Amino acid sequence: MSNILLLDAGCCAWMCPWWLLWTLGAFLLGALLHWLLFCRKKQQIIDELTAERDGLHAQLTNAEKDLASLKYQLDEANKENSRLRAALNSCEADKSILASKLAAAEGDDGDGTGLGIASGTPGDGGGVDFAALLGNENLQIVEGVGPKIEGLLKDGGIGNWAAFGAASVDRLQEILDAAGSRYKLANPKTWPQQAKLADEGKWDELIEYQKFLDAGVETKGDFDTPAKVEKMIVKILGFSLNENDLKVVEGIGPKVEGLLKDAGVKNWSDLANASMDVLKGVLEAAGSRYRLADPTTWPKQAGMAAAGDWAGLKAYQDALDGGRA
Repeated sequence: MSNILLLDAGCCAWMCPWWLLWTLGAFLLGALLHWLLFCRKKQQIIDELTAERDGLHAQLTNAEKDLASLKYQLDEANKENSRLRAALNSCEADKSILASKLAAAEGDDGDGTGLGIASGTPGDGGGVDFAALLGNENLQIVEGVGPKIEGLLKDGGIGNWAAFGAASVDRLQEILDAAGSRYKLANPKTWPQQAKLADEGKWDELIEYQKFLDAGVETKGDFDTPAKVEKMIVKILGFSLNENDLKVVEGIGPKVEGLLKDAGVKNWSDLANASMDVLKGVLEAAGSRYRLADPTTWPKQAGMAAAGDWAGLKAYQDALDGGRA
């Protein structure tokens, strides 16, 4: 009996390690199969998603570069557009001046009346074509209308002076109200009338009317202050509205201006009334470096500037050479 028990114990001792090895092998095999079937597949998916993410990130980077490039091109195009518009305005100004000179040469302006804003003839007969200078799509000639409001009006279908002049005050107020509270102080009551005067070429009436306004509101204006349309035309023609700016006169630079002001010639009126002896005396006293300066035309130019005859001054200066007739 004891021999049987010893035999059974020996068999168990001999069989147990193999059983453990088989169990461990089965476990490892299952783990390997699990990794091959599931974990490896998941890793492949992760790798694919990572590659896709990297690809999308690269595409986004390229798109951002393209966007930056397009923005730069747009900015450059806008700059070029502004330059071309300025050149066009300059050409229109020259065209208007040449047309007025031609009309004068043909005897259409035989009374010698100036061609400027203050002459009473702009937009009529042989006068300068202010509509061509300003462009009838420029709604900012209206007192009270700036760039942002102009954009709102054009978005609302009001694209030129004719449409502006025909628009009702209620329609204009509706456009402003829809744009938000930031425009609540804008008063469009006088805008159609101003636009209508511009569209009809009644520039003198428009100028006088605008001097009666302040930010587009009636009875608030100062008749001593230039009208908005005057300022715009003067800017296009290349002049200054500062009566103390003697450099408006062709032939006068900063140094000569300083000499004249030191001698008491402070503004356009002073220069217009200065005698030739006084002007030549100022230049001679300053030394030989100013001996080539010729003040012969200076009083006439200054008189035109003081009178607001900007188009006449432009035409006169076009005929000069360094301020010399």
